[in-house]
Amino acid sequence: MADASSLNPDLEDLAALRRKGVVDAIGVPIFSIFANMVGFSAIAREAGFDISQAMATSALVWGMPGQVAMASLHMAGASALVVFTAVALANMRMLLMVVSGMDLTGLRDAPMAFWKKVALMQMLAITSWVHIGQFEGQYSKQGLLSYFIGFAAMVYLFGILGTGLGYYVTEWVSDDVLMVILAITPMYILMMVVNARQLVNRYAGLFGGLLCPLTYPMIGEWGIMLGGIVGGSLVVLTRRWLDPKTYAPVKDTPKEAGHG
Repeated sequence: MADASSLNPDLEDLAALRRKGVVDAIGVPIFSIFANMVGFSAIAREAGFDISQAMATSALVWGMPGQVAMASLHMAGASALVVFTAVALANMRMLLMVVSGMDLTGLRDAPMAFWKKVALMQMLAITSWVHIGQFEGQYSKQGLLSYFIGFAAMVYLFGILGTGLGYYVTEWVSDDVLMVILAITPMYILMMVVNARQLVNRYAGLFGGLLCPLTYPMIGEWGIMLGGIVGGSLVVLTRRWLDPKTYAPVKDTPKEAGHG
C-alpha cells in the first residue's frame, strides 16, 4: 500500500519522479524499443526510404504496425490516400491507449498548453502505457504524469536512435537475427502483462492469447484483433457477473438539510 505522501501531490518531488522515470526506462524498456526500431529500419530501407524518411516515420507514426504498413505500401506504389488510411487503421489501437493514458496521468486537466499535451501523447508507446499502469495508485495523477514524462521521453529518444543506427547496421545483419529483434518488444510487453498488478489484465492477456491461434486459421490477421477483443470482453463480463458489487453504480447520497 502506498503511503500518504506518495498520493499527495503537495508532498511529492515531481523532479525526482521524472528522474525515476528516466532511470526505470534505462534497461529492458529502451533496449526492446531500440531493437524493434532497428528491425523496422531494415524494412524501411528495403522499401526505398532514405534515413530521414525512416526516422520521420518512426517519430510521427510511432507504432510498429502503422510504420510497417506505411513502408510496405510505399514499396508497392500505393497512393497517399491508401497509405494514410492503412496507417490510421493500423494505429487505431493507440486511440484507446491515449484515452487511458490521459486518464491515468490526469493529463486532460493538467495546466499545460494543448500542443504540449499532444506532444506527450505522441510519445506514448505500449511499453510506456503498460509500465505506468503498474504505478497507478502509488503516485498522485500529477506525480504519475511527471514519472511518465521521464520514462516516455527516454523510450521515444532511443526509438528514434534505433531507427537511425539500424538503417546502417542492418546491411550486415542476417534476416534471421532481424526477425528475433522484431520479436523482442512483443515478448517484453507480454511479460509486463503477465506481471500486471491487476489480475483481470493477466486473465485478459491469457484468454486473448489462447483465442488468437484458434481464430487465425479462419479469418487470418483479423483473428488477432478479434481474439483480443473477445478475450478481454469475456474476462470483464465474467468478473462483473462474479463480483457485481464492485461494478455497481455509485448512488448520490442525499444532502442533509441545513439547520440555519
